[in-house]
Amino acid sequence: MSAQGNFQNNVLEKITKQNALAAALGAVFWCIPILVLWMFVYELKPAAATVMLWLSGALIGLAVRFHGRGYERLFAVIGCVSHACIVLIAWDVQIVIGGNVLSVILIGVYVLGAWSAAYLSRINISMHDYKAFDAFFACPDYLQQKKLKNRWFVVLPLVLVLTFVVGYLVAIAMLIFQEAQYIEHENNQQAQHAAEFRDKHIDTSDEALAAINEHKALTYAFAYYSGRQFDVHGRYLGKYPQDSYQAQLILRYLAEQKSNPRAQFILGKIRDSKKGAALIKQAEEGGDSFARLYSIYEFGCYFDAKKGRQLLSSFAKNIEEQSVKIDIHGMLSDDFNDHCQVLDDTEFDYRYIKDYQFKK
Repeated sequence: MSAQGNFQNNVLEKITKQNALAAALGAVFWCIPILVLWMFVYELKPAAATVMLWLSGALIGLAVRFHGRGYERLFAVIGCVSHACIVLIAWDVQIVIGGNVLSVILIGVYVLGAWSAAYLSRINISMHDYKAFDAFFACPDYLQQKKLKNRWFVVLPLVLVLTFVVGYLVAIAMLIFQEAQYIEHENNQQAQHAAEFRDKHIDTSDEALAAINEHKALTYAFAYYSGRQFDVHGRYLGKYPQDSYQAQLILRYLAEQKSNPRAQFILGKIRDSKKGAALIKQAEEGGDSFARLYSIYEFGCYFDAKKGRQLLSSFAKNIEEQSVKIDIHGMLSDDFNDHCQVLDDTEFDYRYIKDYQFKK
C-alpha cells in the first residue's frame, strides 16, 4: 500500500510540474532561432531548405518538451500548432523550396516534421505507468483543479497568435537585413567599378591620344564601347569600364584629326545618321575595306543582288583582311538578301579592328 501511495505521489508530482503556458512561450521564443536558421540554410544551399520542414518540427518539439515538461496530449498539440505556424511563415517568405522538389516529397517531409513535433513535445510515459497517468488525467478532481496555465483555450490561441506575430517580425527583420546586405554589396560593387575605371581610364585629350599609335587607340575605343579589352594582337585582357562617350571621343579624334578610314567607318556605323553615312562614304574614299564592303551590300540589297554578288566576288580577290574575307564568304555562300539586315547594325563589332592593318 505504501509503494502504491509513493507511486501515486510521484505521478502527482510529475503532473504538477507540467506548464503548458511555459511550453507555449518557449515555442514562441525558439521559433526565432529556427526561422533564422532556416533562412541561413536557404541562403547557403537553397536545395537543403526543404529539410528544415522536418528539422524545425524536431527542434520545436524539443523546445516544448524542455519548457513544458508535460505528459498530456495538449503539449503535442502545442508542438504541432507551433510547427505549422513556422512552416506557414517560411512558405510565405519563400524559403521552403530552393529547387525542383516533388510535392509528394514536400508533403512527406512536412508530415515527418509535424510527427516529430508532436512526439518530442510530450515526455514519454512507459507502458507500466500509462494507466496510472491516464486515470489521473481523467479524474474529475484533476480536471476541476487544473490551472489556467494548462488549459487548452488559454494556451493554444496564445501560441498561435504569438508565433505568427514573433515569426513575422523575425522574417521582416531578416528581409531588412538581407536588403541592407544587398545594398551594401551593390555599393561595394559600384565603388569597385569606380576604382577599376580610375585604374584603367586613359587620358582621351588630343595631346594624349597623339602619343599612342592609331591601332592601340582603336583598341581602347572598342574597350570603352564594349566593356571588353583586347590588345593590338587580339589577346583578351579582361573586362573594361564601359563608356560610349569616351569611345566616340577616341573615334572622333582618329576620324577627324588622323583621317583614319576605319575610325571613320566605325563612327559612321554607330552614329546611324546622315552624318554617319557621310563618314562611311569618306572612309570608302579613303580605301577602307569594310566601308567598300558595306557599299557593295547596299547596292546588292537595294538595287541588284546579282550584280552585288559579282562585285563581291571581284572585291574578294583584292582583299587581305581576314575579317572582311569571312564576311564576303558568308554573303556568297547564302542568298544575298539573307544578309541585308547587317546594314541596320549600329554596333561596334570587334571584327572591324581585329585584322585591320594600319598604314604607317
